[in-house]
Amino acid sequence: MVSLIILSSLMLSAASITGGSKVRPDLFYSLEELEKEDFSTPLTEAEKDYYGSVDIYLMTASPSEPVYVYFGHSGIVIDPPDGDAVMYDWGTFSFSDGFYLNFAMGLLYYSISSSWAEPGMMRFIADDRTVTLLPLDLTPEAKSAVMRFCSRNMLPENRTYLYHYYKDNCATRVRDIYDEATGGAFGEWARSQDTGKSFREWAMPYISPSLFFEYLLNYLQGPEIDEDLTLYDACFLPEVLEDAISGFEGQESEVVYRTKGRSPVPESYSLTLRSILIGLAFAIPPMLTLSKRRWLRRTGDTITAAIELFLGIMSAVLIFMMTVTNHDVTYWNINPLIISPMMLVSATLHLVSLGRRERRNGLFRITLVESAMLMAALAFQIITPFHQGNAPYYLSAAILYATEAVSARYGYRHIR
Repeated sequence: MVSLIILSSLMLSAASITGGSKVRPDLFYSLEELEKEDFSTPLTEAEKDYYGSVDIYLMTASPSEPVYVYFGHSGIVIDPPDGDAVMYDWGTFSFSDGFYLNFAMGLLYYSISSSWAEPGMMRFIADDRTVTLLPLDLTPEAKSAVMRFCSRNMLPENRTYLYHYYKDNCATRVRDIYDEATGGAFGEWARSQDTGKSFREWAMPYISPSLFFEYLLNYLQGPEIDEDLTLYDACFLPEVLEDAISGFEGQESEVVYRTKGRSPVPESYSLTLRSILIGLAFAIPPMLTLSKRRWLRRTGDTITAAIELFLGIMSAVLIFMMTVTNHDVTYWNINPLIISPMMLVSATLHLVSLGRRERRNGLFRITLVESAMLMAALAFQIITPFHQGNAPYYLSAAILYATEAVSARYGYRHIR
């Protein structure tokens, strides 16, 4: 049985497929649509005067809570000379209409919305988020095309798109529009600059407000997000997009509002050191079973069971996401070998062994199997070109398994 579990875990970790859910046919793919738009269509002199007086801005709002706004927000503000400024926003979604089921299957349907710019920005200001406006230096022809494109994107049949955390979000949509509006000059410049950081490394500081989500989300994501990025790809983050366009144009943003209480996003952040602390926290409950006091032993087993129940569910969810959903960032993930669904068995054994020394042998053996799977995964990463940024899980799991083995071997030794 154990052999079958190990083989199944190996196969599931290596055989990620591209999901089984059908994508809606009525989605708006902006890259394809942008190619249809002519950003250099000649204008009459009157049109040049008009569009030359239109101001177009990149609007950036700093990160906030909950987790789906940890990365901040981007939008386009268009301020015509004969009307009020309008903000276009590609970050709109609804929790109704099957959102949770779609999300579970990796189908995040977002849409574009528009609002008067001032009330729209006031929503961010009311949440104490820094709001900036960066003027976009575009030709009258490009401004005209941007306005046409945004208006066409707002049509009911064009509003919805398939959101992707890193490759198609509120910031990348604005990035691609701006790139087309500059005739590809921005993209050529930004792609020529290597950042030396991956999606994971760029995203980590933004998830740092929550250690729980940082540990969970990094576990669920596989090697797809561990390749080094160019600056163009790193513009999936609104603040990076703002800095990139500012550097490309050589001009500064106007600060509409500066936060009074929110801390800035740290420049760098590592989960590795914190994973050692997590592992030590995981290790304390199993060590309690070495106590002579009965209540401490039982408390240790109960808490350990709860921890391993969470870890086992986390691993089972990952295998589900890898094999039957469209969450492509989970594919080819070897973390189920490091922290596996066998944790559910370990959690059960902790509960049934309460007060029974003789039932600890099974717990010891399964811990050895889990440790062997961890070592196999580590050896695989060392001897092959495969790369995944999962050192925190090796560290925290190794500490847990070591204390599990000791507690399973010697716990409840005072019982006769």
